[in-house]
Amino acid sequence: MNSIAKLANKIELKANNDIPPFNFDSVVEFIRSAFAQSLAIYVFGSRLNATAHANSDLDLAVLVAGYADPIQLWDISNLLVDHVGCSVDLLDMRAASTVMQYQILQTGYRLWGKEPDAGLFECFVASEKIALNSARADLLNDIQTQGYVYGR
Repeated sequence: MNSIAKLANKIELKANNDIPPFNFDSVVEFIRSAFAQSLAIYVFGSRLNATAHANSDLDLAVLVAGYADPIQLWDISNLLVDHVGCSVDLLDMRAASTVMQYQILQTGYRLWGKEPDAGLFECFVASEKIALNSARADLLNDIQTQGYVYGR
């Protein structure tokens, strides 16, 4: 069983029975054909963490060489609706904040990736998150000690 089939089984087990399973193979192929410079495709969000309901969207991220065109992301997400039967939120992994990138990598699932590019990007994100945590450690500790964020 390939990794996409395992993921589909995982989603079927966690999702509400009213939510049909997705054909992730066709989603990956569709995104890869739309973005010729694709390096990785990720799925994340409520469809993976058992909080999805019938109106939940499908959260996807694409990593491309450089940055994806926002209009193209919007167009492709609208076209994907016909493939998956629900709203689709497709974002540019590289354009996302470090925190968002890290959250996708930690809680999401890579549907497809071109190596070594995808792995190198994921290592870069982990390094950036460590640097960010280090840079804001004193601030976060102060917030936790003081008990408030605003009015400082």
